[in-house]
Amino acid sequence: MNNSIYNLIVAPWASQVVFTANRLKVFTRLGDQLLTVEEIAFRCGAIVPLLKPLFEACVCLRLLEQHHHQYQNSHFSRVYLVEGAPLYVGDLIELQFIEFKTWNELHEIMVGHAGEAEVPDKTAADYRTYIKGMHNLGMLGEAAALKNAVDLSACKQMIDAGGGSGIYSTTLCQQYPHLQAKILDQAETLAVTAEMLASCAVRERITLCEADITQDSFGENIDVVLLSDVIYDLAIATPVLKNAWNCLRQNGLLLIRGYYSDPDHLKSLFGALFTLNSLVFDPNREILTMRSLEKVVSDAGFKITRRAPLTELSWLLMAQK
Repeated sequence: MNNSIYNLIVAPWASQVVFTANRLKVFTRLGDQLLTVEEIAFRCGAIVPLLKPLFEACVCLRLLEQHHHQYQNSHFSRVYLVEGAPLYVGDLIELQFIEFKTWNELHEIMVGHAGEAEVPDKTAADYRTYIKGMHNLGMLGEAAALKNAVDLSACKQMIDAGGGSGIYSTTLCQQYPHLQAKILDQAETLAVTAEMLASCAVRERITLCEADITQDSFGENIDVVLLSDVIYDLAIATPVLKNAWNCLRQNGLLLIRGYYSDPDHLKSLFGALFTLNSLVFDPNREILTMRSLEKVVSDAGFKITRRAPLTELSWLLMAQK
C-alpha cells in the first residue's frame, strides 16, 4: 500500500494513541526514569495487558523508547509531552481530544444536517483546557515570531483584546521595557490568566480587566491594539475593530495575528483545518479568510501596512489608524 495513503487512513488511530497516553499522563509520570510497564500502569491506574500494546504503538510513533522490559521517554516526549517542560503541549493535546468528538459531525454539517449534530456543552475544565491549550500553541514559536516581527519601541500603552493566557502581552513586555499592557477578556478567562501570570517577571506591567470586547470601550489614546486569535468571523470582527479604532491615537498601530486560510494564494493546511474546526462548532459563522479580513479592516478605516505569514501556521496583518 502507498505509504501516504496508509498514513492518512490510520492517522485517527495514531491520534487516539497520543490522546490516551497524554490523558493517562504517561510521559509526565515517566519523566527521566526508566520503568517497566507494570510500574507505569500502577502510577497511571491502568490495566497492564491493555497498556502494553499502547506502549508498543508509542514506541513505533517514537514517543517512547524500549530497553528490554523497560520504557523511557524519547527526546521528543521529554521536550513536548512532560508537564512542566518549557515547550509542553499536553494541554493542547487534551483540547484536541475534547474537540475531536465534535469532528465526527463534519459529514452531517456538509450535507446540511447541522441541526442534527450534537455539540457537547463545554465544562469549566474544558474551558480551562482551551485557554491553556492556546497558550501551548503560543509557546511553539508564535509569541516569539510576533515579538520579532513588530517594532513597538515607540509604544507605551497596549491593549491585548481577548488576550487569553497573556502569553503575547508577556512576550512583548519582556521585549520592550517601557511597554504596559492591558488584557481585556471575560472573567472566566482572566481567572486562568491571573494564575498563569502569577510568577511572570513583567507582571507589574500587565493589567487584567474584565470586558466584553464587542461592546465595552478599550480606553483612549492607546498606542497599539493586539487582536490575537480573536476575530475569525464577521459578526465579531466589525464591533471589535470599531472599538480598536476608537481607542487608538492617530497613527496608532493595529496588530492582528491568527490562523487564517488564504485560498487565493498560499495554501495553508492548518488554516484550512482551523476554519473547518470553527465551522464544526458553528456552521452558520461567516469565517474570515485573509482576503475578507483585509476588507473588513480597510472598511473600518485602517490603512493596512503589512500582510504576511508569521509562522508556517499563522498570519500577521498590521494596520494604522
